[in-house]
Amino acid sequence: MLENIIKFDFLEYPLKMENELADSLNLDKGIAKNKALLDNIFTLFVCLNNRIPVFICGKAGCSKSLSFSLLFQAMKGEYSKNELFKKYPSLYVTSYQGSLTSSSYEIKTIFNRAKKIIEKQKDKSKNLSVILFDEMGLAEISPNNPLKVIHSELDGKQEVGFVGISNWTLDASKMNRAIHLSVQEPDLPDLILTATTIANDIYEEIGKIAPYKNLIENLTKSYFDYKNHLKKNYVLNYDFHGARDFYYLIKIAAQH
Repeated sequence: MLENIIKFDFLEYPLKMENELADSLNLDKGIAKNKALLDNIFTLFVCLNNRIPVFICGKAGCSKSLSFSLLFQAMKGEYSKNELFKKYPSLYVTSYQGSLTSSSYEIKTIFNRAKKIIEKQKDKSKNLSVILFDEMGLAEISPNNPLKVIHSELDGKQEVGFVGISNWTLDASKMNRAIHLSVQEPDLPDLILTATTIANDIYEEIGKIAPYKNLIENLTKSYFDYKNHLKKNYVLNYDFHGARDFYYLIKIAAQH
């Protein structure tokens, strides 16, 4: 309905914005601008600058931590290398690694530490204190039930940014207090893009011309078919091999 009114493909616009933002990060060689990376970076950028808590949930290897790391390196306020990020605050990150031994006291301490960082800044508009909570899924299944403390911290006006990363979806009582980005598994074109980006970087690094384009694409198609076969016939073993195994396979193939 919207496209009938504006007379162009509406989805082209957010994709254009995502690509422009990713290009501003000056991505290193070997990092593919696949759908997961573009969605992660865009969502993080918008949520951080508006102090909206965000949970990014997806399987290992879907660029969750990488996306945050890229933004952290780029967002240095007026000292940023790219002109775009000079218009936005500099990030001060307080990191916490969730585990089965996490406690409410530890998590509360992290929030207090992040708030003190921003309190010390003279010009709060130029600086943004952010909590990066990695492996929230492990903390959620801790017998200490430590995540209950974030309920009160994420309610109301936010003093600091909050990014929660998990390999699986968390309890709804936590998820509904933030934006939830569920990173979907890549389709075949996305996998081919990622594989060829990795392979081309290796070919260039070792001084070889990329003669094995068909090999890389066929390996990618085989992996894609293999995962679909597991999904249909061996559900319990579907995640035995994941994205990181696939990336390593492509690296080995490109090097030899």
